[in-house]
Amino acid sequence: MSKKIKETTIEKITYKGSQSISFREIYKLEEKRIKLEIKSDSYDQQCYARAYILKDEKWEPVYSIPYSEMNTPKGLCYHVTYRSNAAAAEKEFKADIDRLKKYIKEILF
Repeated sequence: MSKKIKETTIEKITYKGSQSISFREIYKLEEKRIKLEIKSDSYDQQCYARAYILKDEKWEPVYSIPYSEMNTPKGLCYHVTYRSNAAAAEKEFKADIDRLKKYIKEILF
Protein backbone atom coordinates (compact mmCIF):
# COMPACT_ATOMS: atom_id res chain seq x y z
CA MET A 1 0.00 0.00 0.00
CA SER A 2 1.42 3.38 -0.98
CA LYS A 3 1.74 6.24 1.47
CA LYS A 4 -0.77 9.07 1.15
CA ILE A 5 1.15 12.28 0.42
CA LYS A 6 -0.44 15.50 1.69
CA GLU A 7 -0.94 18.21 -0.94
CA THR A 8 -1.99 21.80 -0.08
CA THR A 9 -2.61 24.46 -2.74
CA ILE A 10 -0.93 27.83 -2.22
CA GLU A 11 -1.87 29.44 -5.55
CA LYS A 12 -3.59 28.32 -8.74
CA ILE A 13 -4.12 30.74 -11.66
CA THR A 14 -4.80 30.65 -15.40
CA TYR A 15 -3.91 33.84 -17.23
CA LYS A 16 -3.58 35.34 -20.71
CA GLY A 17 -0.42 36.64 -22.38
CA SER A 18 -0.21 38.41 -25.74
CA GLN A 19 -0.25 35.14 -27.74
CA SER A 20 -0.70 32.58 -25.00
CA ILE A 21 -2.69 31.29 -22.08
CA SER A 22 -0.71 29.94 -19.13
CA PHE A 23 -1.46 27.95 -16.01
CA ARG A 24 0.52 28.19 -12.78
CA GLU A 25 0.06 26.26 -9.57
CA ILE A 26 2.17 26.52 -6.45
CA TYR A 27 1.53 23.95 -3.77
CA LYS A 28 3.02 22.12 -0.81
CA LEU A 29 3.68 18.41 -1.17
CA GLU A 30 4.33 17.32 2.40
CA GLU A 31 6.87 20.04 3.33
CA LYS A 32 8.24 20.57 -0.20
CA ARG A 33 7.07 23.55 -2.27
CA ILE A 34 6.32 22.75 -5.90
CA LYS A 35 5.52 25.04 -8.83
CA LEU A 36 3.90 23.89 -12.07
CA GLU A 37 3.97 26.11 -15.16
CA ILE A 38 2.19 25.19 -18.38
CA LYS A 39 1.98 27.46 -21.42
CA SER A 40 -0.24 27.12 -24.48
CA ASP A 41 1.33 29.39 -27.08
CA SER A 42 0.39 30.02 -30.69
CA TYR A 43 3.67 28.30 -31.70
CA ASP A 44 4.40 24.66 -30.79
CA GLN A 45 8.02 25.32 -29.83
CA GLN A 46 7.00 27.98 -27.30
CA CYS A 47 4.60 25.68 -25.43
CA TYR A 48 5.87 24.04 -22.26
CA ALA A 49 4.90 22.09 -19.14
CA ARG A 50 7.42 22.31 -16.30
CA ALA A 51 7.64 21.43 -12.62
CA TYR A 52 10.01 23.03 -10.11
CA ILE A 53 10.91 22.56 -6.46
CA LEU A 54 11.85 25.43 -4.15
CA LYS A 55 15.39 24.85 -2.86
CA ASP A 56 17.32 27.48 -0.95
CA GLU A 57 14.77 30.12 -1.99
CA LYS A 58 15.27 29.35 -5.71
CA TRP A 59 13.01 27.40 -8.08
CA GLU A 60 14.94 24.41 -9.42
CA PRO A 61 13.61 22.33 -12.37
CA VAL A 62 12.57 18.76 -11.53
CA TYR A 63 10.57 17.51 -14.52
CA SER A 64 9.23 18.76 -17.86
CA ILE A 65 7.05 17.42 -20.65
CA PRO A 66 8.43 18.01 -24.17
CA TYR A 67 6.03 20.20 -26.16
CA SER A 68 5.52 17.40 -28.70
CA GLU A 69 4.24 15.16 -25.87
CA MET A 70 1.92 17.71 -24.26
CA ASN A 71 -1.86 17.22 -24.21
CA THR A 72 -2.60 20.92 -23.70
CA PRO A 73 -3.71 22.29 -27.08
CA LYS A 74 -1.58 25.04 -28.65
CA GLY A 75 -3.19 28.39 -29.47
CA LEU A 76 -5.77 28.45 -26.66
CA CYS A 77 -5.70 32.27 -26.72
CA TYR A 78 -7.44 32.13 -30.13
CA HIS A 79 -10.28 29.91 -28.90
CA VAL A 80 -13.46 32.01 -28.84
CA THR A 81 -14.44 30.83 -25.34
CA TYR A 82 -11.07 31.70 -23.77
CA ARG A 83 -10.24 34.95 -25.59
CA SER A 84 -11.94 37.06 -22.94
CA ASN A 85 -11.93 34.51 -20.10
CA ALA A 86 -8.54 32.81 -19.69
CA ALA A 87 -9.60 31.21 -16.38
CA ALA A 88 -12.18 29.10 -18.26
CA ALA A 89 -9.28 27.38 -20.06
CA GLU A 90 -7.98 25.72 -16.87
CA LYS A 91 -9.62 22.40 -17.81
CA GLU A 92 -7.51 22.27 -21.01
CA PHE A 93 -4.36 21.91 -18.87
CA LYS A 94 -5.67 19.02 -16.72
CA ALA A 95 -3.92 16.08 -18.46
CA ASP A 96 -0.53 17.81 -18.30
CA ILE A 97 -1.12 18.89 -14.68
CA ASP A 98 -1.89 15.29 -13.76
CA ARG A 99 1.21 14.01 -15.55
CA LEU A 100 3.49 16.60 -13.90
CA LYS A 101 2.08 15.78 -10.46
CA LYS A 102 2.42 12.03 -11.02
CA TYR A 103 6.08 12.27 -11.96
CA ILE A 104 6.89 14.82 -9.25
CA LYS A 105 5.64 12.32 -6.65
CA GLU A 106 7.58 9.46 -8.26
CA ILE A 107 10.79 11.51 -8.44
CA LEU A 108 10.63 13.08 -4.97
CA PHE A 109 9.08 10.30 -2.87
